[in-house]
Amino acid sequence: MGAAGTILLFDIDGTLAVTQGAGTRAMGRVFREVFGIEDALRQVDFAGRSDNWIVATALEQAGREATPAAIGEFQDAYIPALREELEGGSRLLPGVVELLDALAEQPVLLGLGTGNFRRAAEAKLGYLGIWERFVDGGFGDDAANRTELLAAALPRLRPLAAPDAEVVVIGDTRHDISAARGIGARVLAVQTGFARPGDLVAADQLVSDLADTRAVVRLLLPES
Repeated sequence: MGAAGTILLFDIDGTLAVTQGAGTRAMGRVFREVFGIEDALRQVDFAGRSDNWIVATALEQAGREATPAAIGEFQDAYIPALREELEGGSRLLPGVVELLDALAEQPVLLGLGTGNFRRAAEAKLGYLGIWERFVDGGFGDDAANRTELLAAALPRLRPLAAPDAEVVVIGDTRHDISAARGIGARVLAVQTGFARPGDLVAADQLVSDLADTRAVVRLLLPES
């Protein structure tokens, strides 16, 4: 197989998996137990946002400074709390394993474009058995802004792909779409996550879920 002609950047929450609120519960625990902040996430709308943005916003709303040291302290407490919370019913969404199996036979590079901290992404996808499927990506550590964190994936992945490789983002919120546009990528949106009616109409392609493997592969790789 030749160099990958397509770079695929998958979102995690609502696209590849659902964790039944594990991240929210773990974050709430850390804010309460480490920072002494009750109900820190009550006024934070974080669907499609990066962990970096969520934590910084919650700290600032509580009158705290979101310094790199504070974000680092949060992460160190959050990852073990998240691992515990993942036991509460986390699962892959329909068709994910079958799609990844099918894409393994194609000239593509599998990456992540996720607002999760890198260690949180590894915790979630490691627990669900698919972390090793992905080469690298852009993560919440890279930037609070979702466009910037997707952009951070490109220098990590482009050297491993063909020079003219197309980039396709797969996500479930309007933030995935706008961030993909910001890096010049095509977008496949899935209706398995947190989007409201009408949020995903700007995507290049829209599917209800990833269960129809052949159809999704054709959309991702129209020339295959």
